[in-house]
Amino acid sequence: MLVLRPSWPASLLALCLLWAGAGAAAQTSTHGSPAAPLRVLINDVAPYTLRGEAQRPGMHIEIMNALAQQAELSVSLSSAVYVRLALGLKDGSADLVVGIDGPELDTLAQRVTPFHSFKFVVLTRKTAGISQVSQLRGRLLGVARGAFYDDSINKDEAIQKFPMADPFQGVRMLAVDRLDAVISSDYLLSYALRQTGIDPQQFAPPFVVNEKNYSLYARRDLPDEQLRALRRAMEQLQKSGRLNAILRSYQ
Repeated sequence: MLVLRPSWPASLLALCLLWAGAGAAAQTSTHGSPAAPLRVLINDVAPYTLRGEAQRPGMHIEIMNALAQQAELSVSLSSAVYVRLALGLKDGSADLVVGIDGPELDTLAQRVTPFHSFKFVVLTRKTAGISQVSQLRGRLLGVARGAFYDDSINKDEAIQKFPMADPFQGVRMLAVDRLDAVISSDYLLSYALRQTGIDPQQFAPPFVVNEKNYSLYARRDLPDEQLRALRRAMEQLQKSGRLNAILRSYQ
């Protein structure tokens, strides 16, 4: 019986095609490939993330959606408590994180573009007589888990710290004298005061600790073309006034 055997050139061609196909399949499924949406992790606290209103999803969600649309990039958004943001970069579950500028995120990722500035402020009752950081010594201060505010607060062991679930809990505890003070961003505290239904007249005007930025951070191996697209997109959002419009709508 005559058996047809492939010639060496034909066998070599078939093998090359198999290798090429395997390489293409690997490229399609590679982590962070253009075909896969960028996984974005956002702080799960109001007003940065809101639920129940499709037209008002939250400040950082709106900014991120506008940024992705302008950059023509596909994204998948999820939210977590602030302490989980850095973990998302550590365990590889996030490609992008919207977090506060600081040494922890700077060590883990590359800073892509600023989102907005804000102030860390301290809210106290009028009767407490607290108007500066040094007067927090020996007092109980409501703080967010994993947040870094300032060396004068985080590194001062004389300031007692209570880990709040969110600023809403802090404001309620402050109103019933279970906390001496609460620290958070000006955006979060002003939103919490409006939403809790507590009379703000019992509180002293918040005093400022410092000013910082929320920024977009990316895993270190994110492709340069995606980084450039995100930076160009933020420039366009700033020039067009769209970024400021989003920020004003949540103030």
